[in-house]
This record gives sequence, C-alpha cells and structure tokens, in this order.
Amino acid sequence: MTIDAGKTAEVKQKLEAVPLDAGPWGKLKTKAGAKYSAIYVDDRFMGHADEFDNFTQGLLLRPGRYQVKLVSADGARNHQEKVTITAEKTTTMTWESQ
Repeated sequence: MTIDAGKTAEVKQKLEAVPLDAGPWGKLKTKAGAKYSAIYVDDRFMGHADEFDNFTQGLLLRPGRYQVKLVSADGARNHQEKVTITAEKTTTMTWESQ
C-alpha cells in the first residue's frame, strides 16, 4: 500500500479471533545481577531480567526444553543454558553479572 503525503487512506480489514492457548504452562524465573539484562528464549527477546524475578512474576512457557540466554545491558557479558520447563512448576535460572 502506498499513501501519498498529505492524503488520507482508509483501510478496512476483518479480524478473526485467535483462540487462547489453555496450556499447560510452566514458569521461568530469572535471578540476574543486573535488572536490565535481556532475556532470550530460543533466540527470541522476551523481556528484561527484572520482569521475571519476584514472587508474582515469571515467564509462562509450554513444557519443553529451551535455550535461554541472559545478556547484560552493555552487551559485554552473557550466560546461556538449556532449561527444561515442566508443567505446573517453576524453574529458576540464576546468573550473577560481574
């Protein structure tokens, strides 16, 4: 679609509801030394360490094995490991940045 500067374009699209996934789910928590460390699961950015680190927080994932990587905010340090997520359980990944 091309819209010329100064012009208005109307777009109409019918949206279809996507059914919600009912689970089961497991939870990944992180304990990282720096709250702005980036969290990647199977090379997809999921958020920052402080989003998944207290008693009410965690990243919900389907049960399975994942490659989880924590990268410091300055990009200088990282840690990665395979993590197994089990249904209805919490897995905690700990990483202390220097």
